[in-house]
Amino acid sequence: MSEKGGHPLLQGLLGVVAVHRPCADIYTRLKRQRGWLVDLEHLLALPDPFQPSTELADRVRRDVKTYLDQLERKDLDEEDRSVAQHLIQTFRNRWWGLFACYQVEGLPRTNNDLETFLRHLKTNQRRITGRKAVHDFILRYGKYAAFVDCAESQEQLLARLCQVSDEAFVKEREALRATEARLQLQHRFQHNRETLFRELERRWEEAVNACCQTKGG
Repeated sequence: MSEKGGHPLLQGLLGVVAVHRPCADIYTRLKRQRGWLVDLEHLLALPDPFQPSTELADRVRRDVKTYLDQLERKDLDEEDRSVAQHLIQTFRNRWWGLFACYQVEGLPRTNNDLETFLRHLKTNQRRITGRKAVHDFILRYGKYAAFVDCAESQEQLLARLCQVSDEAFVKEREALRATEARLQLQHRFQHNRETLFRELERRWEEAVNACCQTKGG
């Protein structure tokens, strides 16, 4: 035993254990806290096969809420409770849009999936325009940029557009024009401010004169 106890490899192993022993409690705590995230990730995972539906979104929403409620009721020490409350509050702050991906086919579920989609969108626009910066395209068309599919044929595009009603088209076109008008105003304010102010003053003067004429008549 004395020979084994004096072996340099065993002494080195005992030294490693002695260094890491004070971290055992920290490791156990972090592993427990990580377990909460792993449990929630499993609850939020898309089923295979995946069919978007309101029922699926409601089920995932209910399961996540139940888990968070149980976590909030756990008898935890101060440090664990602080982490749990931060996790719970983070979910509740994003609750309004957290489950939309279960209702809309193709909607990315995670930030990584969303960033991959945006990267493909920007890459396709660079190929079309030849410009390195494509943020103006994203700002101008906003959510409508998501409907651009460079791999789609003209026949496929027409078939997809035929699914849109006239009322929906008019509504979305008005929303797009409102967005473009806002961006044009921002651009004029940044690059041609004096002209913009003079035009606003002219329009204000015309409105005041028209109001005075109406009252006078």
